[in-house]
Amino acid sequence: MDAYPPEFVQHNLPFIVLSGLEDKSGLEPIPAIQDVLPGRAITTINSDVPSIAGKDARQLLREFLSLDGSGAPWNARGGAGRANLLGFRFRAVGRRFQLPPRKADPPASTGISPPSSPTTTSPPSWTLHSPISPLTPGSPIFPDGVIAPTWIAKHQQYVPSVFISFFEFSSDPNTDSLRDNQLKTEINRIKGQIQKSEYRTKYAVVLMGDESVLDAQDVEERLATIRRATGLDLKTSLFTLPPNQSPAELRSFAVSVLSTLQPVSVEYYRDLTKHSRRKKGRGTVPPPTAPPTRGTSQTLSHPGWNVRYDFKLGVFAEFRQEMDAAQRHYNFALEALFGSEGIFETTASWLPRWDDIRLLADAIALRQVRCHLWNAMPTAAAQAWLKYKLRLNSLLDRRGKGTSNYGWAAWESRWAQIMAQLIQRAELQVFSIKHPISQDDPLINGTNEFFSPPEKHIPVGERLSPWELLHHAGYWYKLSADNAKRRYILAKEIPEEDRTPPGMSPAAKVSNRNQIYDHYLVPEPHLENPLPDQPGGFEHWKDIYEKLKAAIAEFDSRGQQRKVEQLQLEASRTLLHVKRFDEAFKVLRPLWESMYWRREGWWTLASEVLWGLHECALRVQDAETYVATEWELLSQAFVGKSRYRHDLMGSLASFPQGDAAAHKPSIFLDNKDFVSSVFATLTFSEAEGHVGEPLQSQVALSSTARAGSASVTLSTLTFQYNGSLSEIHLSHKPDEAASDQSTLSDCVLEETTQSPQKPRWLASVDMTIHPGQTKVFNFPIIFREAGDLTAVATRFEINADRFDLVCSSTDVESEELSTWWLQAGTKLKSRKLNKNTSSTIKVLPKPPKMDIRLPDLRSFYYTDEPVSLDIEITNKEDEDTESVVEVRLLGRSKDTLGYSWAGHDAASPSKEIPPSLDGSDLDLPGHVVGILAQGAQRTEKIKFIAPSEPSDYALEVKVLYHLASDRDIPISKTLIAELIFNGPFEANFEFTPRLHPDPWPSYFNLPEAETDNTDPESTAAFGIAQKWHLQSKVASFAEEALIVKDMTLETHSIHGGAALAVSKEFDPEDTTMTPQDLAERSFTLDTRKIDLEDRRPTALDLSLNITWQRPGNVNNNNNPSVTTSLPIPRIQIPAPEPRVLCTALPSSTVPDLFHFDYTLENPTMHFLTFELNMEASEEFGFSGPKLRGLHLLPLSRQTVRYNILPLVRGKWVSPLLRVTDRYFNKNLKVQGTGGLRGGKGVGVWVGGEE
Repeated sequence: MDAYPPEFVQHNLPFIVLSGLEDKSGLEPIPAIQDVLPGRAITTINSDVPSIAGKDARQLLREFLSLDGSGAPWNARGGAGRANLLGFRFRAVGRRFQLPPRKADPPASTGISPPSSPTTTSPPSWTLHSPISPLTPGSPIFPDGVIAPTWIAKHQQYVPSVFISFFEFSSDPNTDSLRDNQLKTEINRIKGQIQKSEYRTKYAVVLMGDESVLDAQDVEERLATIRRATGLDLKTSLFTLPPNQSPAELRSFAVSVLSTLQPVSVEYYRDLTKHSRRKKGRGTVPPPTAPPTRGTSQTLSHPGWNVRYDFKLGVFAEFRQEMDAAQRHYNFALEALFGSEGIFETTASWLPRWDDIRLLADAIALRQVRCHLWNAMPTAAAQAWLKYKLRLNSLLDRRGKGTSNYGWAAWESRWAQIMAQLIQRAELQVFSIKHPISQDDPLINGTNEFFSPPEKHIPVGERLSPWELLHHAGYWYKLSADNAKRRYILAKEIPEEDRTPPGMSPAAKVSNRNQIYDHYLVPEPHLENPLPDQPGGFEHWKDIYEKLKAAIAEFDSRGQQRKVEQLQLEASRTLLHVKRFDEAFKVLRPLWESMYWRREGWWTLASEVLWGLHECALRVQDAETYVATEWELLSQAFVGKSRYRHDLMGSLASFPQGDAAAHKPSIFLDNKDFVSSVFATLTFSEAEGHVGEPLQSQVALSSTARAGSASVTLSTLTFQYNGSLSEIHLSHKPDEAASDQSTLSDCVLEETTQSPQKPRWLASVDMTIHPGQTKVFNFPIIFREAGDLTAVATRFEINADRFDLVCSSTDVESEELSTWWLQAGTKLKSRKLNKNTSSTIKVLPKPPKMDIRLPDLRSFYYTDEPVSLDIEITNKEDEDTESVVEVRLLGRSKDTLGYSWAGHDAASPSKEIPPSLDGSDLDLPGHVVGILAQGAQRTEKIKFIAPSEPSDYALEVKVLYHLASDRDIPISKTLIAELIFNGPFEANFEFTPRLHPDPWPSYFNLPEAETDNTDPESTAAFGIAQKWHLQSKVASFAEEALIVKDMTLETHSIHGGAALAVSKEFDPEDTTMTPQDLAERSFTLDTRKIDLEDRRPTALDLSLNITWQRPGNVNNNNNPSVTTSLPIPRIQIPAPEPRVLCTALPSSTVPDLFHFDYTLENPTMHFLTFELNMEASEEFGFSGPKLRGLHLLPLSRQTVRYNILPLVRGKWVSPLLRVTDRYFNKNLKVQGTGGLRGGKGVGVWVGGEE
């Protein structure tokens, strides 16, 4: 936009003058009024009151100027940073300011008379207009110009919308009246001067109080007097600032003043808009002050006046920040310019006025595009930009000088650059850089947009061309650079006769030249592309380079690296074309370091970059870059030059010698980022090696350098590793007998160790490599530690006389199989190995020859069983060893079992504890075995108790030892055996009631012991005794026959305040139980409540202890007795409540007769009555009451007998006696005692006939 007058392209803001603070007009000087708006009727606004000085005044002025919107973005969001103000343009002028003349001076008396005026002797009466109107003879656009940039300057720089005067306001009883009168006089005089100028500028006053005002009592009265005398409005024209304000308060005051004056300022420009609209609505052309030269010119036509008025209306709308209205008026102005009756159609293209109209048309189109961007209509802006370009192209082809000349190419370049600058000033949100470019998920973090999507009001189905969408500024800068190149090409095609200066060419040729070439905003042909012997000329390369550089910055900020590299290459071509090697070097060096073309195989483009940088480095004498590019150019991947001979070692011969030692450059290159022609690999023959055993290895050094290039000598070659090896280092040792043929040779490496570093292996070999040559070196490597060996980096150095070059590669991982070289006659032959042994190998510990056996290990063991195991260790090494043994018993949940070594008591220091699970081998505690001679054998024994739960354990026996000849290398041998612990038995339990034979206590006569018991800690039981029967059915789940010696019940806890007595119903004896065998054992449980009145239920926690032994000699210590404990589910005894127990006894006198005794118990403290009802059945007959009642006293029981005679045989007979509690109407269940079956009734088995 620099080619256009600033007034045409700048965004218009309301203009406010600040008078009385400090004169800042020198910061942005503007032309004098007489140079812009000539005339004698200048109005000077001045005051005799000096400007306000002081800290507060300076700070207040800074706050006002900080709210200036001249540098704000051209969008509707700009007010957010200025307290939502529209934005103003300020000018601080001190106490003197001049308003331009409103009317021009009358023409001088030179014989010119007003149009249509009679010839009289009286003075002529002139119709005066603005000094810059096309109706004024002295105007630069008289008589047929549309509008001049000075008209915009008039309203933006010389005629303010608001004039603000700042005065001091103090309080002094002796001088208050005098000062107030002086203040009223100054205010009224300034108001009169503004009114005299006939401008509609609004006037406001700010009174800045000093400290004396704080104590004054009549401040309000004085202000009211001033207001009445000056006619100022306290709300919109008169403002007071208290003293001693902070910067924040001063800023708030400035914002408050501008917020109040904002509608006043907008109303000022609205009045101007109405005035212009009224003048347009008249529909007539005003008469000029004086007619133009008679017979040779004409005044501005009616369409031209419409363009002038629409442009004014658009500018005033911009002043009001109403961009919709401004865009509408600009569109009307463009239609009037390009219309069939527009001034483009009525103006000859060879006239200077044609270029003035084009300048105005460009300004209007620029402002129209800016309005679209302001209103967030990017697609409309792009379409408006394109539409104007096409219309102008068509116009120039029809009426102008065509579009096949450098002038049109320059305009296209300028028009695209203007679009880029408008986008940058608009700061559209869609093109804002949201975050630094990264590899994050774009769906989460978003992306930087490359173009703006269409507006929502555009129909979805409407097809839009890509160029109709608004792209970011980089696209337009690139378009501008392309047109600048076309301008350069067209300028180069200008014939020599047209490039001759006008003073050296015939007039006819100069006239013909003006008819062909378009000079709009461009130099003439002899200045655009002067002859070789002529000075000056337009710097096309600089124009192209600057636009490419701006495009590069935009594309780079959005992460479009491939486009950036393309533009950088174009920029370097432009600079190299004009031999600007310094600038080209600055462009090519970063491009060479990071270009994608090298990594993606675009070798033609990469070669152009490399050769260009190589030449630039030579021209600017950059030795490091020259050596680096020479190193890359050795590779055959790049395009070569037939006459260029590559010699890396002597590449700096053309550089000045100087002090070689002090200025010897050092170059560091990473093969991941740069192309190398020398490759070095180290390959192991096997993917696994062992500590202490040699592993054959091979270093292959090969060159793919360009044929005919000189040899390269590597000074050092280093392979770095992580693991048991630090590095393998080869250094150069010249060999006079070496040739340029591929060779395979053996070498010997020397091992060096520096604590605490890992071992290094060193060797010296001849490392002079010729193009296409491969050198292979074989050598063995001995590892000292086990573990994974991983390649970290490969590095080689070239130490020449004039430079040092270091090439490294950290990307050593590869999925390809390793290559092993073999000698095949006079040539080398390669073969692929089964694995990749170049990057990673596994170093295993030295293979142990120590033998470990567990001779007495059983296939399984039983829980709680004491176990002893023999560990037999045999030394099968070729020499004596010194060893220790470690044992771990590991379960599935990482729990361990304790053990002890046989032959050591509990206090012995050799007794073992479970070792740490995550400790290293050397740190684990061990049982010392000592020195074992070759072939010697030793047996150690451990003892432990099997776990109480069935489980599986792993027995890990590790022997750590070292040979007597090499004590630094530890060797280990591990044996892992599985230990299975099974439960030998499982049991089921049946718990039933029995009838206790002891009498119950009498409710009327309590036991004397209980009555006298006053000891609260006494455990004597005085409650009702109850008998229970516990039957256990024990099954053997062992894999062999076991001898069961005894079974007992173990009481763990009793809940509910009761005492328990357990007795066996069998005699202990040794019983052999085979697998799956079943044994029944019964126990009697007598319970008694401690307190007779205790009504809580009772719970018993018991376990069944089975003492057993493996078969064999009972006196043999190898088969000790083992006690296995089986938990019994908790036994719940209900709370004391009424119950019925049934006992069946066969008659001793009558065959097949059973006596059923039903015992009813009442352990409560209540008198209970029961009804007994024996139901009849076809299966038996009975004697006894069919229905009877029974009364039970508290704490009593009674027995009712029924004689049952079964009528059937071979089945269960179940008499059904219903016992009902009369009071609670509750049925009591009859519970059978020993041998009776429960169910609907209590059943007894009746056997069949014999």
